[in-house]
Amino acid sequence: MNFRLPFPHVFSSLPDFVMGLAFFATWVDPYSLGNNMPQYLLLVMLMEFIIIHSAGFMGAVIYGGGERKKRIVFVIGLGLFYSLFVAGFALSFGEWWPLWAFWLLIFNRLMSGIFEDDNHEAKKKLVMKMWAVNVVCYLAGVFATTLLPVPELGITPQVISAMNLSGEGVWIEEPYRVLAFGWFYFTVVGLFEFMMPRWMKKSQTPTFTVTLLQ
Repeated sequence: MNFRLPFPHVFSSLPDFVMGLAFFATWVDPYSLGNNMPQYLLLVMLMEFIIIHSAGFMGAVIYGGGERKKRIVFVIGLGLFYSLFVAGFALSFGEWWPLWAFWLLIFNRLMSGIFEDDNHEAKKKLVMKMWAVNVVCYLAGVFATTLLPVPELGITPQVISAMNLSGEGVWIEEPYRVLAFGWFYFTVVGLFEFMMPRWMKKSQTPTFTVTLLQ
């Protein structure tokens, strides 16, 4: 007997909406969710870049068919490669939780893809479409929050100084932009997560044509 969650589109989109709210709450009040939350969320958006970049390759391998053992080895190899970049971010922030979170994500991908054999083609289409959505939303968010005016809200110069961020760049000098970016990105991705299964289901509705013989 297979157990399926009711309203799976709600459960799949909920984490994105929660993350979007966390970014917005921190943007308004930087210490509402914890003293170091602005730094954590900056690291989350750097991590998201790696996750998006790896998702396309891993999705193609996981749902690409072929021998299961080879797919597992290939995914683990990709995970080790991307772990170098994750470790670099983690080291620069002095936080190692991104590395464990990244491998937890890989384990989840393996469990949901390679070890489940039902309806692989439909899952592959959904995964690759959502990957494309993530790429577009990430790039759109980067350009919008970098080039357009973004209000500081609660991220005052005093807060920025207290964050004690090292390095250079617009996200370091004006971290309220990355909080606005995270709010936009996760909210829009959540909306697509919520609606995508419905859109795909409609697109798969069979159509019938009638040929008239003359």
